[in-house]
Amino acid sequence: MGYFGRLMNRQKIRTGLHRLGAYVFAQSGVQGLNALTGLLLLRLLAKDEFAIYAVILGVQGTITILTDLGFGAAIQGLVGPRYQDKALLGSYIKAASRIRQLLLLVLTVVALGCLYAFRHIRIPGHSSQDMLWLIGAVLLSTQFQAWASYYEVPLLMNNRLSSYYGPQMGAAVLRILIAILLYKVWHVSAFSMILVSTLSIVIMGMSYRVLSRPYIQVPKHYAKEHVREMVHYLLPLIPGSIYQALQGQISLFLVTVFGHIGQVAEVAAAGRLGQLFLLLNSSNGVLVTPFFAKTPREKFLRRYATAMAAVCGVAVLVALSVEVAPHAYLLVLGSKYADLVMQVKLVVFAASINYLAGAMWSVAAARKWVFWWSGSSQVVVLLGIQILCVIWLPLNSSVGVLTMSIYTALGALLVQWMHVVQGLRLFYRERRQMQAEAA
Repeated sequence: MGYFGRLMNRQKIRTGLHRLGAYVFAQSGVQGLNALTGLLLLRLLAKDEFAIYAVILGVQGTITILTDLGFGAAIQGLVGPRYQDKALLGSYIKAASRIRQLLLLVLTVVALGCLYAFRHIRIPGHSSQDMLWLIGAVLLSTQFQAWASYYEVPLLMNNRLSSYYGPQMGAAVLRILIAILLYKVWHVSAFSMILVSTLSIVIMGMSYRVLSRPYIQVPKHYAKEHVREMVHYLLPLIPGSIYQALQGQISLFLVTVFGHIGQVAEVAAAGRLGQLFLLLNSSNGVLVTPFFAKTPREKFLRRYATAMAAVCGVAVLVALSVEVAPHAYLLVLGSKYADLVMQVKLVVFAASINYLAGAMWSVAAARKWVFWWSGSSQVVVLLGIQILCVIWLPLNSSVGVLTMSIYTALGALLVQWMHVVQGLRLFYRERRQMQAEAA
């Protein structure tokens, strides 16, 4: 390797380290503020009020997933190395916007139907007017979350991490300041904090739409071929996306049915530790997917092996940390939850497995390793595991419910291994075809 080759390698290493450092600094700041807000609410809200807040926030997240289906990863995978073509990138964003509008229309009809069907249900301490505000907040947040999901793509693919994290940082600061202000001058409740969360999502969505303008040219009318291409990409994932939307609420649902309100709060409180691993999980979407979407074919295998080795090492270290020092995690939750040693271990173990599975899926999405069985296999495997857990595990306790999350995470990891095997077979087949054509 000549002098210029060594110089280019050093520059690439410095650029990579600079980007990694910027990501760790910015994501740590956002994660720290969000975790601080969540832990503050653990102390400010009564147990029953925190349980209501967790359930409502979970429902809001479920609806967001049902109307998202992975547009951000789809745009990155379909555009790939052509991301600097502003018109092309804008056309795919317009196609995603068109599909999302149809999903939002269906969601609005369903939400109004649910509001009418459950009009007689009352939550203690909250009026029917609160429920109306809640439905409006959920629908509003869904629209602006859509903007965030696909207008952030140009920023990520052009390595504009400061523009990507700026709105998140501002929204996180606003959320925690309003929470403290409500506690000091009025009353902080589950419903008031849901409204605050909606406000932060509105700010992020509008900010991303403005900041992405220099990198895209969104046409007035969507291109039908790009809509078809995106639908073809997303269609195999729909069963898995629907299941994923419901999966996040299964733990709270089961402990609500079989347990009592105190155990709902235990599951929700232990689940709050997941915010400590947002730095890892977010790296899949912020670093892994854009990086491998832009990686040339000839460099893919070496980079993939290196990345997966690093991810496996991090997952093992996270799992060992809770085994060695579980009480360090308990200090974060506060004195009301000081006896949740086993629950904390189960949450961290599941987070480690899910991080590894998420990294594998990020690469698969970036390389368009999406197959007809991608969504259905996830549903079949995970649903089968959960049926067995319902039969054999004691789901009237928070430990039993969180144990099920371990088995579910292992099932998700198995599905991602299937994607890796099939994706590499496809990769080698295409490489042999290219070599034959060259010969």
